[in-house]
Amino acid sequence: MSKKVRLAVVGAGTQCTARLMPAIPYIQELDLVAVCDLKLELAERNARNFGAKAAYTNVATMLREEKPDAAFVVGPPAIHEEIGIQVLEGGCHLFVEKPIAPSIEGGKRLCDTARRCNKIGQVGHMMRHADPVRIAWEFSHAAEFGKILSVESKYTTWPTLGNAGGAGWGDVDENWRYMLVQGGHPIDLMRHFVGEVVRVAAFMSHGKGASKCYQVSLEGANGSVGFLNLQDSFNGWYTGLEIVGDEKGLIRVDDLGRVSYRRGEKKTEAESDTWGNTAYTWEPHHTLANWQRSGYGNQFKHFAQCILGNTQPHPSLEDGLRNLVIARAILDSVASRKVVDVPTQ
Repeated sequence: MSKKVRLAVVGAGTQCTARLMPAIPYIQELDLVAVCDLKLELAERNARNFGAKAAYTNVATMLREEKPDAAFVVGPPAIHEEIGIQVLEGGCHLFVEKPIAPSIEGGKRLCDTARRCNKIGQVGHMMRHADPVRIAWEFSHAAEFGKILSVESKYTTWPTLGNAGGAGWGDVDENWRYMLVQGGHPIDLMRHFVGEVVRVAAFMSHGKGASKCYQVSLEGANGSVGFLNLQDSFNGWYTGLEIVGDEKGLIRVDDLGRVSYRRGEKKTEAESDTWGNTAYTWEPHHTLANWQRSGYGNQFKHFAQCILGNTQPHPSLEDGLRNLVIARAILDSVASRKVVDVPTQ
């Protein structure tokens, strides 16, 4: 393989065009060779705007003629599963937007195919790769922070409607669609810091229209605990993260922006015996584009570097599958009003 990853992109809809592809020309490890979409005019538009030389309407033809090293697949979840399998079996590494499939069973099929074909697979939970979250992860895994005791992940979005069916989203249930469209992001962030989640207890409140809220307490396999505050009722988007360690440390990330790290320690004699704490604060520059601020660019660079270095990426396809399993356990807990053990397989 050359020092650049020859990349093909499948999908030229709004999500791919507005949020993902603007980052590609800035990733030195990527060489965009082709774009594919059922609508040729969209494939040609994105090829022209983002630097590819070829546009296609058929995935098999594109894979055969361009022989890319990797492909991005961005569309409804059924496309992620179906075209993702086709891409892997065609000899390419795979980056797939979240969720990896419309169902847990479909996610298993995609993961099994990646293993069978010995290909790298990454799922687009981009917030792991946003600079504020990367900073928080480094602080929380430093020796001075100690053990992570608890994590709170807050995520607020527009109300998610149910699915009319036939649009590639699988189950038409409103709650499951929320987990596919939105809930996977805070679940993935929780797993990124807590590790594997083994038990959940969830409650839900439903209001006017599709407005709803899920409150989830959870336990990690390593003894850490967490709280998911999932609000699907706001005319906008907001996310928050708080991490507490056992060495008097507290980390907060506000709306994928400001990071604050507080520790109960004295730094100067002028503090005397007052009750205070030291604090580190970081904020992204106000001129950053969306793909820089939200982690889209970093996740693509990570994917390319893993291919070139033959290492496993994160979040992997298996991470995407585990996020679906936890999402289903949350809804099972809501329905049963009981604590639910998260299946291990």
